[in-house]
Amino acid sequence: MARLARMKSMRFVAILVAGLLGPGTADASDEPRPVLAASGGRHVFVSMDGGDVTTGFEIMHLDGESGPGAGRIVARVPRRPEAIAATGDRCWVVLPPLDADNPHREVISFKVVRNPATGLWYAEPVGRFEVLPVLPREPVLIGMVGDAEGPVAVMRPSQRAARGIERDRGDATGSIDASAADDGAESEVDLDAGSTFVIGETNRWRWSIEPPPAGFLAVRDAALGVGGTREGARPALAWRAEDGDARLSTWMENAWSSMALPLDAAARPLAVVESEGGTLLANRVESGRILLDYVRPGDGDGSVSLLRLGAIEPAVAGPRATVVGVAMGPWVIDADEEGLRITVVDPLGGSTGEPVRPVDETGEFSLIHFPLTGIAMISALMAALLLRPWIERSAPREPVAGLRPMSLTRRIAALCIDLVPGAMVAIVTFDLDPSEFLEGFRSGDPETAAPAVFAIVVTAVIAGIGEMFFGRSAGKAIVGGRVSSIDGTGGTMVQRGLRAILKLIVLLLPPLALLVVIDPLGRGMPELLSRTCVTTRAGVDPAASDPDSGPSSSD
Repeated sequence: MARLARMKSMRFVAILVAGLLGPGTADASDEPRPVLAASGGRHVFVSMDGGDVTTGFEIMHLDGESGPGAGRIVARVPRRPEAIAATGDRCWVVLPPLDADNPHREVISFKVVRNPATGLWYAEPVGRFEVLPVLPREPVLIGMVGDAEGPVAVMRPSQRAARGIERDRGDATGSIDASAADDGAESEVDLDAGSTFVIGETNRWRWSIEPPPAGFLAVRDAALGVGGTREGARPALAWRAEDGDARLSTWMENAWSSMALPLDAAARPLAVVESEGGTLLANRVESGRILLDYVRPGDGDGSVSLLRLGAIEPAVAGPRATVVGVAMGPWVIDADEEGLRITVVDPLGGSTGEPVRPVDETGEFSLIHFPLTGIAMISALMAALLLRPWIERSAPREPVAGLRPMSLTRRIAALCIDLVPGAMVAIVTFDLDPSEFLEGFRSGDPETAAPAVFAIVVTAVIAGIGEMFFGRSAGKAIVGGRVSSIDGTGGTMVQRGLRAILKLIVLLLPPLALLVVIDPLGRGMPELLSRTCVTTRAGVDPAASDPDSGPSSSD
Protein backbone atom coordinates (compact mmCIF):
# COMPACT_ATOMS: atom_id res chain seq x y z
CA MET A 1 0.00 0.00 0.00
CA ALA A 2 2.85 2.35 0.84
CA ARG A 3 4.40 1.65 -2.54
CA LEU A 4 1.14 2.37 -4.33
CA ALA A 5 0.76 5.61 -2.37
CA ARG A 6 4.27 6.71 -3.39
CA MET A 7 3.52 5.96 -7.04
CA LYS A 8 0.33 8.02 -6.95
CA SER A 9 2.17 10.86 -5.19
CA MET A 10 4.93 10.86 -7.80
CA ARG A 11 2.34 10.91 -10.58
CA PHE A 12 0.52 13.84 -9.00
CA VAL A 13 3.79 15.76 -8.59
CA ALA A 14 4.72 15.13 -12.21
CA ILE A 15 1.39 16.45 -13.43
CA LEU A 16 1.67 19.49 -11.14
CA VAL A 17 5.19 20.28 -12.35
CA ALA A 18 4.14 19.96 -15.98
CA GLY A 19 1.32 22.41 -15.35
CA LEU A 20 3.58 24.92 -13.60
CA LEU A 21 6.19 24.78 -16.35
CA GLY A 22 3.60 25.88 -18.88
CA PRO A 23 2.60 24.73 -22.36
CA GLY A 24 6.12 24.95 -23.70
CA THR A 25 7.09 21.78 -21.87
CA ALA A 26 3.72 20.09 -21.74
CA ASP A 27 3.02 16.89 -23.59
CA ALA A 28 1.74 16.88 -27.14
CA SER A 29 -1.75 16.29 -25.78
CA ASP A 30 -2.11 20.08 -25.49
CA GLU A 31 -2.36 20.18 -29.29
CA PRO A 32 -5.51 19.20 -31.20
CA ARG A 33 -5.80 15.46 -31.32
CA PRO A 34 -5.39 14.13 -34.88
CA VAL A 35 -8.21 12.14 -36.38
CA LEU A 36 -7.79 8.44 -35.66
CA ALA A 37 -7.90 6.69 -39.01
CA ALA A 38 -6.40 3.56 -40.54
CA SER A 39 -6.42 2.00 -43.98
CA GLY A 40 -6.02 -1.59 -45.07
CA GLY A 41 -5.62 -0.65 -48.73
CA ARG A 42 -9.24 -0.58 -49.80
CA HIS A 43 -10.94 -0.29 -46.43
CA VAL A 44 -10.64 2.89 -44.37
CA PHE A 45 -11.71 3.00 -40.73
CA VAL A 46 -12.21 6.31 -38.92
CA SER A 47 -12.96 6.83 -35.24
CA MET A 48 -15.74 9.41 -34.99
CA ASP A 49 -15.72 12.21 -32.42
CA GLY A 50 -19.27 11.92 -31.19
CA GLY A 51 -20.33 9.47 -28.55
CA ASP A 52 -20.34 8.78 -24.84
CA VAL A 53 -20.30 5.85 -22.47
CA THR A 54 -24.04 5.36 -22.97
CA THR A 55 -24.30 5.35 -26.76
CA GLY A 56 -20.73 4.22 -27.47
CA PHE A 57 -18.14 5.64 -29.82
CA GLU A 58 -18.64 4.97 -33.51
CA ILE A 59 -16.21 3.65 -36.11
CA MET A 60 -17.01 4.56 -39.70
CA HIS A 61 -16.02 2.43 -42.67
CA LEU A 62 -15.34 3.90 -46.11
CA ASP A 63 -14.77 1.92 -49.27
CA GLY A 64 -11.62 3.20 -51.00
CA GLU A 65 -12.83 1.93 -54.38
CA SER A 66 -16.14 3.78 -54.07
CA GLY A 67 -14.51 7.02 -52.93
CA PRO A 68 -14.88 9.15 -49.82
CA GLY A 69 -18.39 10.36 -50.57
CA ALA A 70 -20.22 7.88 -48.34
CA GLY A 71 -19.49 5.79 -45.28
CA ARG A 72 -21.27 3.54 -42.82
CA ILE A 73 -20.99 3.07 -39.08
CA VAL A 74 -19.88 -0.55 -38.71
CA ALA A 75 -19.01 -0.73 -35.01
CA ARG A 76 -19.50 0.97 -31.66
CA VAL A 77 -17.02 0.67 -28.82
CA PRO A 78 -17.59 1.57 -25.15
CA ARG A 79 -14.70 4.05 -24.86
CA ARG A 80 -13.03 6.53 -27.15
CA PRO A 81 -10.33 4.59 -29.05
CA GLU A 82 -6.72 5.37 -28.28
CA ALA A 83 -5.36 3.82 -31.48
CA ILE A 84 -6.74 2.15 -34.59
CA ALA A 85 -5.05 -0.10 -37.14
CA ALA A 86 -6.08 -2.00 -40.27
CA THR A 87 -4.83 -4.44 -42.84
CA GLY A 88 -7.02 -5.70 -45.66
CA ASP A 89 -10.56 -6.02 -44.32
CA ARG A 90 -9.40 -6.41 -40.68
CA CYS A 91 -9.50 -3.60 -38.11
CA TRP A 92 -7.94 -3.44 -34.64
CA VAL A 93 -8.97 -0.94 -31.96
CA VAL A 94 -7.07 -0.10 -28.78
CA LEU A 95 -9.26 1.13 -25.93
CA PRO A 96 -7.85 3.20 -23.05
CA PRO A 97 -7.87 1.84 -19.49
CA LEU A 98 -11.31 1.81 -17.92
CA ASP A 99 -10.25 2.93 -14.45
CA ALA A 100 -7.62 2.35 -11.76
CA ASP A 101 -9.04 -1.09 -11.02
CA ASN A 102 -8.79 -2.08 -14.71
CA PRO A 103 -5.45 -0.59 -15.72
CA HIS A 104 -4.96 -2.36 -19.03
CA ARG A 105 -5.55 -1.27 -22.60
CA GLU A 106 -8.07 -3.60 -24.18
CA VAL A 107 -7.54 -4.60 -27.82
CA ILE A 108 -10.47 -5.72 -29.95
CA SER A 109 -10.75 -6.69 -33.59
CA PHE A 110 -13.30 -7.21 -36.33
CA LYS A 111 -13.42 -7.45 -40.09
CA VAL A 112 -15.83 -6.05 -42.65
CA VAL A 113 -17.84 -8.20 -45.03
CA ARG A 114 -19.94 -7.05 -47.94
CA ASN A 115 -23.57 -8.07 -48.06
CA PRO A 116 -24.00 -9.60 -51.55
CA ALA A 117 -27.65 -8.56 -51.78
CA THR A 118 -27.39 -4.90 -50.73
CA GLY A 119 -23.73 -4.14 -51.44
CA LEU A 120 -23.35 -2.71 -47.92
CA TRP A 121 -20.43 -3.41 -45.60
CA TYR A 122 -20.98 -4.65 -42.07
CA ALA A 123 -18.73 -5.83 -39.23
CA GLU A 124 -18.15 -9.50 -38.50
CA PRO A 125 -18.57 -11.21 -36.05
CA VAL A 126 -22.02 -9.66 -35.80
CA GLY A 127 -22.82 -8.02 -32.48
CA ARG A 128 -19.48 -8.75 -30.82
CA PHE A 129 -15.71 -8.40 -31.24
CA GLU A 130 -12.72 -10.67 -31.26
CA VAL A 131 -10.72 -9.95 -28.12
CA LEU A 132 -6.91 -9.88 -28.13
CA PRO A 133 -4.54 -9.88 -25.16
CA VAL A 134 -4.41 -6.59 -23.29
CA LEU A 135 -1.64 -4.02 -23.58
CA PRO A 136 -0.04 -2.30 -20.56
CA ARG A 137 -1.36 1.02 -19.32
CA GLU A 138 2.00 2.78 -19.37
CA PRO A 139 4.03 4.24 -20.94
CA VAL A 140 2.54 6.31 -23.78
CA LEU A 141 1.17 4.42 -26.76
CA ILE A 142 2.46 5.82 -30.05
CA GLY A 143 0.07 3.75 -32.09
CA MET A 144 -0.76 0.39 -33.63
CA VAL A 145 -0.49 -0.87 -37.18
CA GLY A 146 -1.34 -4.11 -38.87
CA ASP A 147 0.26 -6.22 -41.57
CA ALA A 148 -0.22 -9.71 -42.92
CA GLU A 149 1.31 -11.23 -39.79
CA GLY A 150 -0.89 -9.35 -37.32
CA PRO A 151 -0.91 -6.16 -35.24
CA VAL A 152 2.17 -4.32 -34.01
CA ALA A 153 2.01 -1.71 -31.24
CA VAL A 154 4.80 0.66 -30.22
CA MET A 155 5.23 2.39 -26.85
CA ARG A 156 7.37 5.47 -26.44
CA PRO A 157 9.81 5.76 -23.53
CA SER A 158 8.54 7.17 -20.28
CA GLN A 159 9.67 10.58 -19.12
CA ARG A 160 11.43 8.90 -16.24
CA ALA A 161 13.57 6.81 -18.59
CA ALA A 162 14.24 9.76 -20.90
CA ARG A 163 15.64 11.72 -17.97
CA GLY A 164 17.99 8.88 -17.08
CA ILE A 165 16.18 7.69 -13.94
CA GLU A 166 16.85 3.98 -13.72
CA ARG A 167 15.07 1.28 -11.82
CA ASP A 168 16.05 -2.30 -11.18
CA ARG A 169 13.45 -3.87 -13.40
CA GLY A 170 15.26 -6.75 -15.12
CA ASP A 171 15.71 -7.41 -18.82
CA ALA A 172 13.99 -5.24 -21.45
CA THR A 173 13.03 -8.05 -23.79
CA GLY A 174 11.13 -11.28 -23.58
CA SER A 175 7.55 -12.49 -23.69
CA ILE A 176 4.68 -11.84 -21.36
CA ASP A 177 1.11 -12.98 -21.31
CA ALA A 178 -1.98 -10.85 -20.86
CA SER A 179 -1.77 -10.88 -17.08
CA ALA A 180 1.77 -9.53 -17.12
CA ALA A 181 1.07 -6.67 -19.55
CA ASP A 182 0.48 -4.13 -16.79
CA ASP A 183 2.10 -0.81 -16.07
CA GLY A 184 5.22 -2.68 -15.06
CA ALA A 185 4.82 -2.57 -11.28
CA GLU A 186 5.25 -6.32 -10.95
CA SER A 187 6.50 -7.28 -14.41
CA GLU A 188 10.08 -8.31 -15.06
CA VAL A 189 10.05 -6.48 -18.39
CA ASP A 190 11.24 -2.89 -18.46
CA LEU A 191 8.73 -0.94 -20.51
CA ASP A 192 10.07 2.49 -19.57
CA ALA A 193 12.63 2.45 -22.39
CA GLY A 194 9.93 1.99 -25.02
CA SER A 195 8.80 -1.33 -26.41
CA THR A 196 7.43 -3.06 -29.48
CA PHE A 197 4.47 -5.38 -28.95
CA VAL A 198 3.92 -8.12 -31.51
CA ILE A 199 1.53 -11.06 -31.65
CA GLY A 200 3.66 -13.86 -33.01
CA GLU A 201 2.61 -16.46 -35.55
CA THR A 202 3.41 -19.31 -33.16
CA ASN A 203 1.23 -18.04 -30.32
CA ARG A 204 -1.74 -15.82 -31.04
CA TRP A 205 -2.72 -15.59 -27.38
CA ARG A 206 0.11 -13.43 -26.13
CA TRP A 207 2.09 -10.35 -27.03
CA SER A 208 5.82 -10.67 -27.50
CA ILE A 209 7.78 -7.66 -26.28
CA GLU A 210 10.71 -6.62 -28.43
CA PRO A 211 13.11 -3.69 -28.00
CA PRO A 212 12.48 -0.38 -29.78
CA PRO A 213 14.80 0.98 -32.47
CA ALA A 214 18.32 1.89 -31.40
CA GLY A 215 18.47 5.39 -29.92
CA PHE A 216 14.71 5.48 -29.39
CA LEU A 217 15.10 6.50 -25.77
CA ALA A 218 15.56 10.14 -26.80
CA VAL A 219 12.59 10.22 -29.21
CA ARG A 220 10.76 13.53 -29.53
CA ASP A 221 8.17 13.04 -32.29
CA ALA A 222 7.07 9.75 -33.84
CA ALA A 223 4.51 8.44 -36.34
CA LEU A 224 3.73 4.76 -36.80
CA GLY A 225 2.35 3.42 -40.06
CA VAL A 226 2.85 0.94 -42.88
CA GLY A 227 5.40 1.34 -45.65
CA GLY A 228 5.99 -0.57 -48.85
CA THR A 229 9.16 -2.66 -49.10
CA ARG A 230 10.49 -5.34 -51.42
CA GLU A 231 9.04 -7.90 -49.03
CA GLY A 232 5.64 -6.21 -49.06
CA ALA A 233 3.88 -3.87 -46.67
CA ARG A 234 5.67 -3.69 -43.33
CA PRO A 235 5.23 -1.59 -40.17
CA ALA A 236 7.30 1.59 -40.38
CA LEU A 237 8.15 4.16 -37.72
CA ALA A 238 9.24 7.70 -38.61
CA TRP A 239 10.70 9.50 -35.59
CA ARG A 240 12.91 12.37 -34.60
CA ALA A 241 15.27 12.30 -31.63
CA GLU A 242 15.96 15.11 -29.18
CA ASP A 243 19.19 15.92 -31.02
CA GLY A 244 17.18 16.63 -34.21
CA ASP A 245 18.19 13.53 -36.15
CA ALA A 246 15.30 11.86 -37.97
CA ARG A 247 15.08 8.15 -38.74
CA LEU A 248 12.81 5.74 -40.55
CA SER A 249 12.68 2.34 -38.87
CA THR A 250 11.10 -0.67 -40.60
CA TRP A 251 9.95 -3.75 -38.71
CA MET A 252 11.29 -6.85 -40.45
CA GLU A 253 12.05 -10.31 -39.08
CA ASN A 254 11.20 -9.27 -35.52
CA ALA A 255 13.66 -6.38 -35.45
CA TRP A 256 13.81 -2.72 -36.38
CA SER A 257 16.03 -1.66 -39.25
CA SER A 258 16.68 2.11 -39.21
CA MET A 259 17.78 4.59 -41.85
CA ALA A 260 18.53 8.31 -41.51
CA LEU A 261 15.84 10.64 -42.85
CA PRO A 262 16.81 13.99 -44.41
CA LEU A 263 13.99 15.96 -42.77
CA ASP A 264 13.88 19.70 -42.28
CA ALA A 265 14.63 20.77 -38.74
CA ALA A 266 11.07 22.00 -38.17
CA ALA A 267 9.28 19.05 -39.80
CA ARG A 268 7.39 16.68 -37.53
CA PRO A 269 6.45 13.14 -38.69
CA LEU A 270 2.69 12.88 -39.05
CA ALA A 271 1.97 9.63 -40.90
CA VAL A 272 3.67 6.80 -42.76
CA VAL A 273 1.52 5.17 -45.45
CA GLU A 274 1.97 2.75 -48.30
CA SER A 275 1.47 4.33 -51.71
CA GLU A 276 2.24 2.96 -55.16
CA GLY A 277 4.05 0.04 -53.55
CA GLY A 278 6.45 2.34 -51.71
CA THR A 279 6.52 4.45 -48.59
CA LEU A 280 4.95 7.89 -48.43
CA LEU A 281 5.96 10.09 -45.51
CA ALA A 282 3.71 12.91 -44.30
CA ASN A 283 5.31 15.67 -42.23
CA ARG A 284 3.83 18.80 -40.75
CA VAL A 285 5.89 21.98 -40.74
CA GLU A 286 5.58 25.17 -38.68
CA SER A 287 3.47 26.90 -41.31
CA GLY A 288 0.77 24.24 -40.83
CA ARG A 289 1.31 22.65 -44.23
CA ILE A 290 1.60 18.90 -44.63
CA LEU A 291 4.49 17.82 -46.86
CA LEU A 292 4.13 14.54 -48.73
CA ASP A 293 7.39 12.83 -49.73
CA TYR A 294 8.14 9.46 -51.25
CA VAL A 295 10.98 7.67 -49.52
CA ARG A 296 13.63 6.49 -51.96
CA PRO A 297 16.21 4.03 -50.57
CA GLY A 298 19.84 4.72 -51.36
CA ASP A 299 22.35 2.45 -53.05
CA GLY A 300 22.67 -0.02 -50.21
CA ASP A 301 24.47 2.40 -47.92
CA GLY A 302 21.57 2.68 -45.47
CA SER A 303 20.63 6.18 -46.59
CA VAL A 304 17.40 7.42 -48.13
CA SER A 305 16.30 10.45 -50.09
CA LEU A 306 12.92 12.16 -50.27
CA LEU A 307 11.02 12.89 -53.47
CA ARG A 308 8.50 15.65 -52.92
CA LEU A 309 5.01 14.63 -54.05
CA GLY A 310 3.22 17.76 -52.94
CA ALA A 311 2.21 20.02 -50.11
CA ILE A 312 -1.23 20.24 -48.50
CA GLU A 313 -2.16 23.75 -47.43
CA PRO A 314 -3.63 24.46 -43.98
CA ALA A 315 -6.94 25.40 -45.57
CA VAL A 316 -7.26 21.78 -46.75
CA ALA A 317 -5.50 20.04 -43.87
CA GLY A 318 -6.38 21.56 -40.51
CA PRO A 319 -4.57 20.92 -37.25
CA ARG A 320 -6.38 17.59 -36.78
CA ALA A 321 -5.63 16.20 -40.24
CA THR A 322 -3.98 12.86 -40.85
CA VAL A 323 -3.04 10.92 -43.98
CA VAL A 324 -3.98 7.36 -44.95
CA GLY A 325 -3.12 5.38 -48.04
CA VAL A 326 -5.78 3.68 -50.16
CA ALA A 327 -5.60 1.79 -53.42
CA MET A 328 -6.48 4.89 -55.48
CA GLY A 329 -4.05 7.22 -53.73
CA PRO A 330 -3.53 9.01 -50.39
CA TRP A 331 -6.42 10.56 -48.51
CA VAL A 332 -6.10 13.53 -46.18
CA ILE A 333 -8.71 13.06 -43.44
CA ASP A 334 -9.57 16.07 -41.31
CA ALA A 335 -12.35 16.99 -38.89
CA ASP A 336 -13.90 20.26 -37.83
CA GLU A 337 -17.11 21.36 -36.15
CA GLU A 338 -19.11 20.19 -39.19
CA GLY A 339 -17.66 16.68 -39.18
CA LEU A 340 -15.24 14.79 -41.37
CA ARG A 341 -13.80 16.10 -44.59
CA ILE A 342 -11.62 14.04 -46.91
CA THR A 343 -9.33 15.24 -49.67
CA VAL A 344 -8.01 12.84 -52.30
CA VAL A 345 -4.40 13.30 -53.40
CA ASP A 346 -3.17 12.32 -56.85
CA PRO A 347 -0.44 9.72 -56.15
CA LEU A 348 1.50 10.73 -59.27
CA GLY A 349 1.25 14.50 -59.47
CA GLY A 350 0.39 15.43 -55.90
CA SER A 351 -2.59 17.58 -56.85
CA THR A 352 -5.61 17.61 -54.58
CA GLY A 353 -9.30 17.65 -55.34
CA GLU A 354 -12.05 19.44 -53.53
CA PRO A 355 -12.60 18.33 -49.92
CA VAL A 356 -15.51 15.90 -49.62
CA ARG A 357 -17.67 15.44 -46.56
CA PRO A 358 -18.72 11.78 -46.42
CA VAL A 359 -22.41 11.09 -45.98
CA ASP A 360 -23.29 8.63 -43.25
CA GLU A 361 -25.45 6.05 -45.02
CA THR A 362 -26.07 3.96 -41.94
CA GLY A 363 -29.50 5.39 -41.16
CA GLU A 364 -32.41 3.28 -40.05
CA PHE A 365 -32.34 -0.08 -41.74
CA SER A 366 -35.46 -2.00 -42.65
CA LEU A 367 -36.20 -5.20 -44.51
CA ILE A 368 -37.98 -3.05 -47.10
CA HIS A 369 -34.47 -2.28 -48.40
CA PHE A 370 -34.40 -5.74 -49.90
CA PRO A 371 -36.13 -5.52 -53.31
CA LEU A 372 -37.57 -9.03 -53.09
CA THR A 373 -39.05 -8.31 -49.68
CA GLY A 374 -40.67 -5.08 -50.74
CA ILE A 375 -42.12 -6.62 -53.90
CA ALA A 376 -43.46 -9.61 -51.98
CA MET A 377 -45.10 -7.54 -49.25
CA ILE A 378 -46.74 -5.13 -51.69
CA SER A 379 -47.90 -8.01 -53.89
CA ALA A 380 -49.43 -9.79 -50.91
CA LEU A 381 -51.40 -6.74 -49.85
CA MET A 382 -52.62 -6.10 -53.39
CA ALA A 383 -53.63 -9.74 -53.73
CA ALA A 384 -55.63 -9.55 -50.49
CA LEU A 385 -57.54 -6.53 -51.80
CA LEU A 386 -58.16 -7.91 -55.30
CA LEU A 387 -59.10 -11.47 -54.32
CA ARG A 388 -61.27 -10.56 -51.36
CA PRO A 389 -64.53 -10.36 -53.44
CA TRP A 390 -64.06 -13.89 -54.83
CA ILE A 391 -63.36 -15.26 -51.37
CA GLU A 392 -66.46 -13.52 -49.96
CA ARG A 393 -68.64 -15.35 -52.54
CA SER A 394 -67.03 -18.80 -52.32
CA ALA A 395 -66.18 -19.23 -48.63
CA PRO A 396 -68.43 -19.29 -45.56
CA ARG A 397 -68.12 -16.57 -42.98
CA GLU A 398 -68.05 -18.80 -39.89
CA PRO A 399 -66.07 -22.00 -39.26
CA VAL A 400 -68.04 -25.19 -39.39
CA ALA A 401 -68.52 -27.05 -36.12
CA GLY A 402 -66.04 -29.85 -35.49
CA LEU A 403 -63.19 -28.29 -37.46
CA ARG A 404 -59.97 -29.80 -36.06
CA PRO A 405 -56.98 -27.46 -36.35
CA MET A 406 -53.49 -28.87 -36.33
CA SER A 407 -51.51 -28.27 -33.14
CA LEU A 408 -48.96 -25.47 -32.96
CA THR A 409 -46.04 -27.83 -32.37
CA ARG A 410 -46.83 -29.81 -35.52
CA ARG A 411 -47.17 -26.59 -37.51
CA ILE A 412 -43.72 -25.45 -36.28
CA ALA A 413 -42.28 -28.85 -37.23
CA ALA A 414 -43.82 -28.55 -40.71
CA LEU A 415 -42.35 -25.07 -41.12
CA CYS A 416 -38.88 -26.28 -40.12
CA ILE A 417 -39.11 -29.03 -42.73
CA ASP A 418 -40.25 -26.54 -45.38
CA LEU A 419 -37.32 -24.23 -44.54
CA VAL A 420 -34.69 -26.87 -45.38
CA PRO A 421 -34.89 -26.53 -49.22
CA GLY A 422 -34.91 -22.74 -49.01
CA ALA A 423 -31.87 -22.75 -46.73
CA MET A 424 -29.98 -25.07 -49.08
CA VAL A 425 -30.74 -22.84 -52.06
CA ALA A 426 -29.60 -19.74 -50.12
CA ILE A 427 -26.35 -21.40 -49.03
CA VAL A 428 -25.52 -22.36 -52.62
CA THR A 429 -26.59 -18.99 -54.06
CA PHE A 430 -24.59 -16.86 -51.60
CA ASP A 431 -21.70 -19.35 -51.37
CA LEU A 432 -21.94 -19.51 -47.58
CA ASP A 433 -20.76 -21.96 -45.01
CA PRO A 434 -23.79 -23.53 -43.28
CA SER A 435 -22.56 -22.28 -39.90
CA GLU A 436 -22.34 -18.71 -41.26
CA PHE A 437 -25.88 -18.97 -42.62
CA LEU A 438 -27.21 -20.24 -39.30
CA GLU A 439 -25.40 -17.48 -37.39
CA GLY A 440 -26.85 -14.78 -39.66
CA PHE A 441 -30.30 -16.35 -39.41
CA ARG A 442 -30.07 -16.60 -35.62
CA SER A 443 -28.68 -13.10 -34.99
CA GLY A 444 -31.51 -11.36 -36.85
CA ASP A 445 -29.19 -8.49 -37.72
CA PRO A 446 -30.73 -6.55 -40.66
CA GLU A 447 -27.35 -6.00 -42.30
CA THR A 448 -26.71 -9.74 -42.60
CA ALA A 449 -30.29 -10.76 -43.32
CA ALA A 450 -30.06 -11.06 -47.11
CA PRO A 451 -29.40 -14.85 -47.19
CA ALA A 452 -32.09 -15.44 -44.55
CA VAL A 453 -34.63 -13.32 -46.44
CA PHE A 454 -33.77 -15.14 -49.66
CA ALA A 455 -34.26 -18.50 -47.93
CA ILE A 456 -37.66 -17.38 -46.60
CA VAL A 457 -38.79 -16.21 -50.05
CA VAL A 458 -37.71 -19.51 -51.63
CA THR A 459 -39.46 -21.44 -48.85
CA ALA A 460 -42.67 -19.46 -49.32
CA VAL A 461 -42.63 -20.04 -53.09
CA ILE A 462 -42.00 -23.80 -52.88
CA ALA A 463 -44.44 -24.39 -50.03
CA GLY A 464 -47.03 -22.07 -51.60
CA ILE A 465 -47.01 -23.99 -54.87
CA GLY A 466 -47.58 -27.26 -53.01
CA GLU A 467 -50.37 -25.82 -50.88
CA MET A 468 -52.06 -24.11 -53.80
CA PHE A 469 -52.21 -27.16 -56.07
CA PHE A 470 -52.20 -30.06 -53.57
CA GLY A 471 -53.47 -28.48 -50.35
CA ARG A 472 -50.30 -29.23 -48.43
CA SER A 473 -46.58 -28.48 -48.49
CA ALA A 474 -43.88 -31.09 -47.98
CA GLY A 475 -43.71 -30.30 -44.29
CA LYS A 476 -47.46 -30.51 -43.79
CA ALA A 477 -47.61 -33.77 -45.71
CA ILE A 478 -44.97 -35.30 -43.40
CA VAL A 479 -46.59 -34.20 -40.14
CA GLY A 480 -50.12 -34.99 -41.33
CA GLY A 481 -51.71 -31.63 -42.03
CA ARG A 482 -53.37 -29.74 -44.85
CA VAL A 483 -54.83 -26.36 -45.76
CA SER A 484 -58.64 -26.45 -45.69
CA SER A 485 -61.47 -24.01 -46.03
CA ILE A 486 -63.25 -23.19 -42.80
CA ASP A 487 -66.18 -25.36 -43.94
CA GLY A 488 -63.90 -28.41 -43.78
CA THR A 489 -63.50 -28.82 -47.53
CA GLY A 490 -60.29 -28.35 -49.46
CA GLY A 491 -61.32 -24.84 -50.48
CA THR A 492 -60.52 -23.15 -53.75
CA MET A 493 -57.14 -22.50 -55.33
CA VAL A 494 -57.81 -18.79 -54.89
CA GLN A 495 -58.10 -19.23 -51.15
CA ARG A 496 -55.00 -21.36 -50.86
CA GLY A 497 -53.03 -19.07 -53.20
CA LEU A 498 -53.94 -15.95 -51.20
CA ARG A 499 -52.96 -17.70 -48.00
CA ALA A 500 -49.56 -18.65 -49.47
CA ILE A 501 -48.88 -15.06 -50.48
CA LEU A 502 -49.91 -13.65 -47.11
CA LYS A 503 -47.85 -16.30 -45.34
CA LEU A 504 -44.72 -14.69 -46.79
CA ILE A 505 -45.45 -11.46 -44.90
CA VAL A 506 -45.78 -13.40 -41.66
CA LEU A 507 -42.48 -15.20 -42.25
CA LEU A 508 -40.73 -11.88 -42.90
CA LEU A 509 -42.41 -10.20 -39.92
CA PRO A 510 -42.63 -12.96 -37.27
CA PRO A 511 -44.53 -10.89 -34.64
CA LEU A 512 -47.60 -11.19 -36.87
CA ALA A 513 -47.62 -14.91 -36.11
CA LEU A 514 -48.88 -14.21 -32.57
CA LEU A 515 -52.43 -14.30 -33.93
CA VAL A 516 -52.05 -18.07 -34.22
CA VAL A 517 -51.81 -18.30 -30.43
CA ILE A 518 -54.81 -16.03 -29.84
CA ASP A 519 -57.33 -17.55 -32.27
CA PRO A 520 -59.16 -20.67 -30.95
CA LEU A 521 -58.64 -22.44 -34.29
CA GLY A 522 -55.00 -21.40 -34.58
CA ARG A 523 -55.65 -19.08 -37.49
CA GLY A 524 -53.21 -16.31 -38.29
CA MET A 525 -53.53 -13.34 -40.61
CA PRO A 526 -53.21 -15.49 -43.78
CA GLU A 527 -55.97 -17.86 -42.63
CA LEU A 528 -58.31 -15.11 -41.41
CA LEU A 529 -58.11 -13.16 -44.68
CA SER A 530 -58.34 -16.24 -46.91
CA ARG A 531 -60.92 -18.00 -44.66
CA THR A 532 -58.85 -21.12 -44.40
CA CYS A 533 -57.46 -23.20 -41.58
CA VAL A 534 -54.56 -25.61 -41.16
CA THR A 535 -56.21 -28.87 -40.12
CA THR A 536 -55.36 -32.49 -39.69
CA ARG A 537 -55.99 -34.78 -42.63
CA ALA A 538 -59.28 -35.98 -41.11
CA GLY A 539 -60.57 -32.42 -41.44
CA VAL A 540 -64.06 -32.18 -39.87
CA ASP A 541 -65.33 -34.64 -37.31
CA PRO A 542 -68.63 -35.91 -38.79
CA ALA A 543 -70.12 -36.45 -35.36
CA ALA A 544 -69.57 -32.81 -34.52
CA SER A 545 -70.70 -31.38 -37.85
CA ASP A 546 -73.85 -33.55 -38.25
CA PRO A 547 -75.95 -33.88 -35.09
CA ASP A 548 -78.19 -36.57 -36.67
CA SER A 549 -75.35 -38.97 -37.23
CA GLY A 550 -74.03 -41.30 -34.56
CA PRO A 551 -70.58 -41.33 -33.08
CA SER A 552 -67.78 -42.02 -35.53
CA SER A 553 -64.65 -44.04 -34.93
CA SER A 554 -62.67 -42.17 -37.56
CA ASP A 555 -59.61 -40.32 -36.29
